[in-house]
Amino acid sequence: MLKTSGRLGLSLLCLLILLLTACGTRYQNETVIISGDEMSEPANQELLSPVQVQKIYRLPDENTDNGYWLGWTSSDSLIGSFKNTGFPERYKLKELAYPFEESKNIIQSEGDHSRIALSPDGDQIADVHTHQTTITTTLMSTKDGKKTEVDTFDPKGQSYLQTMSWSENSQMIGYLVQDPVQYEKDTLRVYDTKTKLSQSYSLQGFGPGDTLLDAQVSNDGRSALIKLFETRQSRSITLVLGKLADGHFEAKYKHQMADKQMTWISEDQFAFLGRDDTLYEYDQRNGELSVILERVFTFEFSPDKKFIAYTLQDEDAVYVGKIQGRNVLYNGPVYRGILPSNMKWSSDNTRLFIQGPRTFTNSNSIPHDNSTKEPAFIIEFK
Repeated sequence: MLKTSGRLGLSLLCLLILLLTACGTRYQNETVIISGDEMSEPANQELLSPVQVQKIYRLPDENTDNGYWLGWTSSDSLIGSFKNTGFPERYKLKELAYPFEESKNIIQSEGDHSRIALSPDGDQIADVHTHQTTITTTLMSTKDGKKTEVDTFDPKGQSYLQTMSWSENSQMIGYLVQDPVQYEKDTLRVYDTKTKLSQSYSLQGFGPGDTLLDAQVSNDGRSALIKLFETRQSRSITLVLGKLADGHFEAKYKHQMADKQMTWISEDQFAFLGRDDTLYEYDQRNGELSVILERVFTFEFSPDKKFIAYTLQDEDAVYVGKIQGRNVLYNGPVYRGILPSNMKWSSDNTRLFIQGPRTFTNSNSIPHDNSTKEPAFIIEFK
């Protein structure tokens, strides 16, 4: 009888231990803590990250007062526009190819090199010229320098032009034509390189004293973003989204912004930097405004919009992250020591060009030679 009782007690003790173990195991499985702090991610995250630096190239110096790098013509080659010394009415195009050690002159042309625009695919450069009573748009091949006049029109009055821009798919060219006296004659001119057709859109909703600064046309040519200095109310830089139809620009959405870039990320979505240093995304299908990043100083999306390079306020680091939805993942610094004013992704996302002034932690290390050469680098990713 005692043996039976002891055996029963031992069985109950084992059962109790098993129950306690099961409870502890179940609690551990159900409690998951996900940290939002990127610094507390597992140590092996770097091994899983799609953003890993493989090599950094220091580029030869170019005087930034004389020109700038326009962008990539291939994954291995940059092209830039620089003044032709002694000939102010001319400019020269330079190529900097892998291994990025020395640039060479490839094409010479006439005109204002500050107005030209390289297509996102790197194949063509758009230029626009004013000739007495007409305005002419020209395309130039980056391969052989061959020029083709694609659009000519009469603005019917005094006019001046703003910087040209391409749509993200390299199909649409847009630029503002402004009348300094009669603001109601201001237009947005759009040329479609695929259909070979052009259209002028009158700009409604803008008043006297508003200064139009820039325009970006969507891939389908049905919408446009216009940046302006608005004087009547806020006296600030304002972004205006509008529909392009029946020869008119019809404003649909406004938001105050920093005097920096705005960019389409799809036919219905665009990103811009607000006055509060927040990088926003706006979706015109549902009117939803979303936050992508905060404390942003500059940004640049990769051509396929899967990656973003950016800098933060009061920091001298260039960050790169992967875009997933409206989130930026695996973001981390890829270079420190300069404040890039020019960032360009290669077409295959494998290289990032950055250029800008150096940052100095010691005033004694600041050069005093008044040099206008800003260091430039190409960051190559695995």
